[in-house]
Amino acid sequence: MQNLQFKPFPKSELIDGLKRTFPKYKIQTSFGMLQVRTSSFTITGNVQINANPETGNVITKTNSDNVSWFFVIFQFPIAMYVKSKKEKIMRLENEVVEGLKKILEQ
Repeated sequence: MQNLQFKPFPKSELIDGLKRTFPKYKIQTSFGMLQVRTSSFTITGNVQINANPETGNVITKTNSDNVSWFFVIFQFPIAMYVKSKKEKIMRLENEVVEGLKKILEQ
């Protein structure tokens, strides 16, 4: 999870900017949620964006933010698998954060 602060912005500008910046990803805007997704539904290909345009606050969330670490600690082989997935998730989240900065700091 990353918390970013920008100047107030119109939400339509954010959505249009995400579509231009990430043409290879699907920008999903259903039910008031904003997500950047890879083409398929996988645990490593989803970054949720909670944006408050009036205050300029943007929070990114991934599926790895909700992992039960209690389970991971006692299941070492699964923990190694989760670690490799988490690295992929973090790369995607960092890519989205850099795109957000490029879009909203103009």
